[in-house]
Amino acid sequence: LHLSLRRQRQMCIRDRSSILKVDTIQNTVGTTGLTIDNSGAILRPVLPYGQASKGGIAQSPTNKIIIGTNVISGGGLTVDTTNHRMIVPIAGLYAIGFTQLTDSTSTNTEVHMRKNGNQISGSSSQTHAGNSYATLSQHMVIELSANDYIEWWVAAGAVHNNSQYNNHYVYLLG
Repeated sequence: LHLSLRRQRQMCIRDRSSILKVDTIQNTVGTTGLTIDNSGAILRPVLPYGQASKGGIAQSPTNKIIIGTNVISGGGLTVDTTNHRMIVPIAGLYAIGFTQLTDSTSTNTEVHMRKNGNQISGSSSQTHAGNSYATLSQHMVIELSANDYIEWWVAAGAVHNNSQYNNHYVYLLG
């Protein structure tokens, strides 16, 4: 009889559905990690993100791409305009990438994305010589640890200095 009552209780618990009604989820010190608005949209206010453009002079090979124009960031991500890199605050899966205008008619232009100073496998983008200006881009998803940094590097050719055509970004997916 005792075993039968236990099984009945387990079946009742399994068959019961629940609704959890919350507007905000916070940690124990009160930092909001998630908000659900009246329309059902989920907002994550502390999501790390950063974006910056390249400004200044055109850059030739073996130079980091200078990021320092139209900078936006949040969620603890640092856009370091002195060392021209983006530094992530927490470990996770990140989207990284760039769109860059080239400035080279005599040679191919190649740009690499680098993690902590080392080229990331499969992160190069290249254009063919012949056009004065062309756009190249690269986008990927990568695991990063806290304090890892991403930078962009001109490996061949030259990139153009007009920040209206250039964009470099890093943001946390989860």
